[in-house]
Amino acid sequence: MKTNLQRLLLAMMYTLFIVGMISFYQEQLWIMFLSFVGFAVSSVQYARACKEESEEELDDEREKNQSLSEKYDEIKERNNRMKNEFENQVELKERKIEAADNEISNLSNRLDEAIRFDDIKGILPDTARFAEDFDVISITPVIRKVLRSFHDRMKAAGIVMQILEPEEEVFARADEESLKILFKNIIDNSIKFMGHSGKIIVTVTNAVNEVIVVIRDTGEGVPEDELNHIFEINYQGSNAIGGTGLGLAQAKAIVDYLDGSIYAKSSKEDGMGIFIHLKSE
Repeated sequence: MKTNLQRLLLAMMYTLFIVGMISFYQEQLWIMFLSFVGFAVSSVQYARACKEESEEELDDEREKNQSLSEKYDEIKERNNRMKNEFENQVELKERKIEAADNEISNLSNRLDEAIRFDDIKGILPDTARFAEDFDVISITPVIRKVLRSFHDRMKAAGIVMQILEPEEEVFARADEESLKILFKNIIDNSIKFMGHSGKIIVTVTNAVNEVIVVIRDTGEGVPEDELNHIFEINYQGSNAIGGTGLGLAQAKAIVDYLDGSIYAKSSKEDGMGIFIHLKSE
């Protein structure tokens, strides 16, 4: 956009140019000379005015760009701040959800534990002491006491007893009276299903943080599909020969009560094996 000064200089240039041309045709050389000198001076002034205007416009454009850049940086910073706040809120929500999930999981585990404990306590022996910390017991003497109590019965049935144990004494955290009932139930079950003649082998192993007791007999065992059910209350397998069906169920209840684990393996060639894992000292 032209300023008033630029318009005036441009008008003077046109006027002086026309005057110079008229003077040239009328051979008024001094007027022509003065006209063209004025025209040249006006042209220089016009060019300077245009340059100054361009510089002013450039400065204005720079200021506008600087202002836009500052606004952009401000908007960008605000967006980043809002993004960070949003991410923090999301992370906080995720932490709360995770904490809630953990709490629900803990409550569920505690409920399952309470239900499991309620299920087993009905068939636990009356001597079971409901305590968090158990005594440290040498486990082999307990097993030997139980085996001695079956001596006459095994002798009459032609069953040989053998116990394999390490040289060093093996200790477990347990309730002695409950252990006696545990081993008694398993050995009684082995004698009952073997009928007559055979062997019962008890192996005691001291492992990392636990004691492993394996009670194996040379009987016929049970079918593979029944192994997962033999510890259930009142379960009678395909080879049932009478009884209440509580012996192995109570054995599992005692092991659960002692915070251990128990499972069985069976085959016609090797007979039945009951594996008991208890916490060591």
